[in-house]
Amino acid sequence: MSALRNIWAVFLREMGSYFLSPAAYVVLFLFLATHGAIFYVSVLQRTGDPWQVTSIVDDVFGFALVWVLFLSPLVTMKLFAEERRTGSFEVLMTAPVTEWQVVAGKFLAAQAFYFLVWLGLLPLFGMLEVLGNPDWGPIFATYCGLFFLGALTNALGILASTLTRNQLVSAMLALAGNLFFFLLSILERFFPEDPDARRFIHYVSFTRHFAVDFSNGVIDPRYLFFYAGFAALFLFLSVRSLEARKWL
Repeated sequence: MSALRNIWAVFLREMGSYFLSPAAYVVLFLFLATHGAIFYVSVLQRTGDPWQVTSIVDDVFGFALVWVLFLSPLVTMKLFAEERRTGSFEVLMTAPVTEWQVVAGKFLAAQAFYFLVWLGLLPLFGMLEVLGNPDWGPIFATYCGLFFLGALTNALGILASTLTRNQLVSAMLALAGNLFFFLLSILERFFPEDPDARRFIHYVSFTRHFAVDFSNGVIDPRYLFFYAGFAALFLFLSVRSLEARKWL
């Protein structure tokens, strides 16, 4: 129980720091303003055919992966880098908490804030109930995919944040890692005649997961295990990174 209390304390501390930072409000404003504009333009283009709500949903989620690419580095870059720069991390680690409890609390806070940003789109989908009859299957599936994908990218961002004292360097490391996964689909063109290689690339490519499966309402558990497995690996490496740096 003490471990859960420690994780909860770290979680509350980090959630509070998000909403005390102007950067969080800037991210929320840009996210909601961008998607609100996309929604508005998409609805105007389909005024004569109000039943094309599926196309509107596709437009709203059209830049989802681009946002994931940049959102997670912004959410996680300060978690350890800023604390190490200011010296508050040493104070935190003198408290009766372990490295894994700190990592778990910060990860849960990053994941909660990340998903809170995405929940800001729900009022737009609620409006679609007035415009027509949206298929909530693809919406739910996309949200599920975004949540688990966010677990992977946020865990990667936390690992990057443990490796440096500079927030900008942390964000760039996380962005580079995200780009590596996101661009794997490009490799598919080099294996046009190899179905096994193309199948493997499809399995590890985020863009393929959303373009083929989640956006059509299909939740493939293999992808969720893929995201969760890499998230667990990155969190494990984050704990080991903190343990190693504690003795430096």
